[in-house]
Parts: sequence; structure tokens; C-alpha cells
Amino acid sequence: MLEATTHDALASADIEHLIHQLTRAGHHARTGPVIVESASGATLRLADGREILDGTSGLWCVNVGHGRAELADAAADQMRRLAFAHTSSGFSHQPAIELAARLAALTPGDLTAAYFTSGGAEANETAFKFARYYWRLQDKATKSLVLSHARGYHGLTHGAGSATGLTEYHGVFGDLAEGFDKVPPPYPYRWDEYGPADIDVDDIAGAEAVARRIEELGPERVAAVIMEPVLGTGGVIVPPDGYLRAVRGVCDRYDVLMIADEVITGFGRTGAWFGSEHEDVVPDMMTFAKGVTSGYLPLGGVMLRQHLRDAMREAPGDPPLMHVFTYSGHPVPCAVALANLNILENEGIVDGVAAKGRRLRRRLDELHDLPEVGDIRSAGLMSGVELVRDQDTREPYHVGDRPTAVAAEALKRGLATRALLGGTMQLAPPLIISDEQIDRAVGILAESIIATR
Repeated sequence: MLEATTHDALASADIEHLIHQLTRAGHHARTGPVIVESASGATLRLADGREILDGTSGLWCVNVGHGRAELADAAADQMRRLAFAHTSSGFSHQPAIELAARLAALTPGDLTAAYFTSGGAEANETAFKFARYYWRLQDKATKSLVLSHARGYHGLTHGAGSATGLTEYHGVFGDLAEGFDKVPPPYPYRWDEYGPADIDVDDIAGAEAVARRIEELGPERVAAVIMEPVLGTGGVIVPPDGYLRAVRGVCDRYDVLMIADEVITGFGRTGAWFGSEHEDVVPDMMTFAKGVTSGYLPLGGVMLRQHLRDAMREAPGDPPLMHVFTYSGHPVPCAVALANLNILENEGIVDGVAAKGRRLRRRLDELHDLPEVGDIRSAGLMSGVELVRDQDTREPYHVGDRPTAVAAEALKRGLATRALLGGTMQLAPPLIISDEQIDRAVGILAESIIATR
């Protein structure tokens, strides 16, 4: 136990004992942590006494805002009744059953069955394994490759990290897993860097780059294509209208499963319950996490369409599913997720995102006058401002460059934002953010860009 919990004592213990993700260890040892003490709504209160706007919803996850007593009560009530139960070997419990049924009713089409995990990376790992298992059950075991987009993000476990198309995450950890390949991202601002010269990304024909790669590899080898409806960590890359539907068509054409990674875009972030719904697309599998509990407890999962569920049920010999996580369907996160879905539904939060997103976009568009701003992209309350060294050449910034300084300056001025890889500043606040807070967040971001010249 710490003898004192003053800010300085906590900072010293942090530097000594805690390993931080996405953090330069040497720099952190010199500067110390940003310690969050409490939070409510879209506001974080730091241990040094400051209050700041949470411009990132934690890590894209605190959809209903901080400090929801209903979610704390749901967790406490469930812990008193049943703190742990597993879902292996036929065991079950009410929160997991109710949540699976609730998600089956909420997700589009015939996504009817849920497998629960502790987060998004585990969910994507599971989807990859289920895709390969499905094709083996169809006597098509050669269909094992998973295609993902360059600049896509699907987690950082070994398989999910190998599907992640951001090379900055790969370099120091050794070889990637086999069985993964990449296709160009639907990134109009930088299509000339990624896409084939004879395919136009501004037309939905940009999805033909996916078809071309499937043909090159051989459809008999490709199990699935995974994509985010909006590529989040890769820079808030919003595909051209119709792209998602066109990818669904490509998958159907070549008998390939489509996996929608809705870890960020799910549960209202883009103005619909799920990003896939904007184009009336029903993927074969949908992965989720983050917003399902608004980040209050770790929970993720995979939704399967009926034909995949049926294939597992009808497997020859009825073998057990040899894929297990200790915390799959943990009763406490499931109970919190149910309470979180009640908040989203009863308060009409998802319905309100479209109007708030339009306001955020109007304010962000004012930043086009700044010479450092190359491109602005948004979908609902999920936005990115890509900073460039030169607007004409679109020369990008890299990790540790000026965008990092902009984020540090914004923190001093009262806004938590992040510099995503490629120099894009993230603004993705809690879905309950007020109009005044939206205006203040964009104002601070503009001031911070100017102050770091």
C-alpha cells in the first residue's frame, strides 16, 4: 500500500511500477503521468485539480458519459447475487442469456448468436477462428486467409495484430502471424499512396481493389474480409458512400465471409446503432466491444449470422467448441451492458448523435482555414483532423512530430485529444456531450494548432 496518496506520491509510484501503453518510457519517467481522479459526463477531473474535456471518450468507449450511477449499481447488484460464473461445458446464467438475446434483436439482419470475450482484440481473434472453422465444416479447408485494410486496426494480440494494417505497431515484436493479407484502405485523401492507379476510390469501384486481391490470391484460399465501417485508429478514415455495400457484394461474389469490426463504431458512435446500418449491410460476423458497456467494464464479442450458427450446431459428430476464455460471458459485465443499453435506448442517445455530429462537423470545417489542416473527416461523433506539413504536397507528420505537441498543448488548455498515427487529431467525445462542450473542444483544438507553430 502507498503510504500517501498525494499527487506527487502517486506520480512517483506510477513511474516506478506501472508500464504504460502507447507511451515513451523514457519521456514518461521525466514528465510523469496525467492522473485522472474522477469524472462525470464529458469532464475528467485530474489529481492536480484541473478539469478537462474528454475529447476521446477514454479510448473511443465511454458512450453514455462518465459517472453513471446506474451502471455502478448494476455491477454491484450483480456481484452480490452472482459475482462469477462461466459459460463453458453447458453452464450459463441469466445476464449472459439476456444480453445475447438483446443483441440478437438489436443487431441487423439474422445476426442471431453471440460469443462473448473480454474485448475487441479477443473478439476479432475469435471471428478469424470461427471463419476458418466454418470453411472446414464446408470441406473448404484451403479457405484460411483473412484480408484486412492497410491502416485498419483490429487489436494487438498476435492474430488481431497481424490483421491490423498499421506497421508502426509491428516493428519491435517479431514476425506477424501467417494467414493474413492486406488490401488498400478506402482513403480518398491518400488513395494515390495506397490504391491501384486504374481504380477510383471516389467511386464505389474502390472496392474492386478488394476483388482484385482476392483474385490474385485465389478465392479458394480466402476465408474472410474484415473491415471497420469507419477506420478509427488508422485516422478516422470514412469510406466513400456505398463502399461497405460494395465490399459485401465482393464477398458474396467470391464466396468469402464478411466480418464487420464494430468495436469503435458500434452502439451509437456514428449516429446509428451500428456503422454497418448506414448502408443496410448485414455482415456474416460482427465484432463489438467498447460501447457495449460504455467502457465501465471489459466486454466484447462476436455476433454470428444464422448460417454460421447452424453450421456449428450441425458439425459432424457434434464436437465441443474448443475455443474458451475464462471470462467469456462474465455475469458482471453482461449486467452492466444490459443497463448501458437501457440508457442508450431510454434516453434516445443514439438518435441524438446525428445532430451533435453535424454541429461538430460544422465547427471542425472552420479549421480548413488553418494551413496545417489537410483533411477533415467525420461520421457522427467520430472525427479526425489530419495535419500536414504542406497542404499542396500533403506531406504527412509521423509519430512524435507536431501532432503530439498539439495534443500536449490541448491538454494544457483543457482538452484530452490524441494524435493518431499519420498525424490525425482525434475528436470522439462521449455521446452525451453538450453543444457548448463541442464548441469549446473545437476551439481548444484550433488554439493548440496555432500555439504550436
